[in-house]
Amino acid sequence: MEVTAQIVHAREKVRCTNDKYKGKGITIAFLDTGICNIYDFQNRILCFKDFINKKTMPYDDNGHGCHVAGISSGNGKYSGIAPLSNIVMLKTLNSEGKGNAADVLMGIKWLEENHKKSNIRIVNMSIGTGAETENDPLVAAVERLWDKGIVVVTAAGNNGPRPGTISSPGTSRKVITVGASEDENDKTGNFSGRGPTREHIIKPDILAPGNNIYSCQCNGKYKGLSGTSMSTPIVSGAVALLLEKYPHMSPDDVKYMLKISSTKLDYPANRQGWGLLNIKKLLEQEAVYVRQLNS
Repeated sequence: MEVTAQIVHAREKVRCTNDKYKGKGITIAFLDTGICNIYDFQNRILCFKDFINKKTMPYDDNGHGCHVAGISSGNGKYSGIAPLSNIVMLKTLNSEGKGNAADVLMGIKWLEENHKKSNIRIVNMSIGTGAETENDPLVAAVERLWDKGIVVVTAAGNNGPRPGTISSPGTSRKVITVGASEDENDKTGNFSGRGPTREHIIKPDILAPGNNIYSCQCNGKYKGLSGTSMSTPIVSGAVALLLEKYPHMSPDDVKYMLKISSTKLDYPANRQGWGLLNIKKLLEQEAVYVRQLNS
């Protein structure tokens, strides 16, 4: 009962009451530790690419990637936010959940060259480096994906609550950076990375629950994990629902829709961004296209 309550709590917090849209036809790519071909993904893993050990069949020797993918795209005992969305998994982190920028950059380059083959509309990056540097190659790389029409959703990191603790590439001005919310039962938000960035950009952009989120394991069981890594796929799943409803939206359109539908909290801007994800309002909102607003 306690486990179920945690899942219900997270979905209630972001008002995930939608029954019409399930992310069907939308592909989310993950840069993570891998994935296992378990029941929850029901043959929706379109591609697996291993940049660490060069294996060809899906596997996850850490468990983080399988868990993250389940939060957005799982369709088993604990349904993800977009349970019919397709999955592309790029293994860019090793068995310890660690990686280097070179492997992540290789994964991003692969996405640049192959995203159209699997209709990849969203990239989930529940990863990040601790230090922000000038001319950050990860920031430049994710912004290239954004400019190609791919919505990049990345974690704020768990280095908070001090100011200036957003992990790269979440420091990018363009991408959607997700922090962990908190309430009386959820103190994860105390660790969520906070802005401003070196360039004085307010971050994160949006919050989602990140405390004890239950999701898939490779053994077919479930466990709870906490952090902005868990908050990020909640937002990625919500974006998949939005793109199923409005398939011609650009990344800038998606970002604006998230902004105007979020629920403002009583937090400073560099702790909450626009506020808490509100999926019900997001899907009820009339489509707004940024290009039309600026014309």
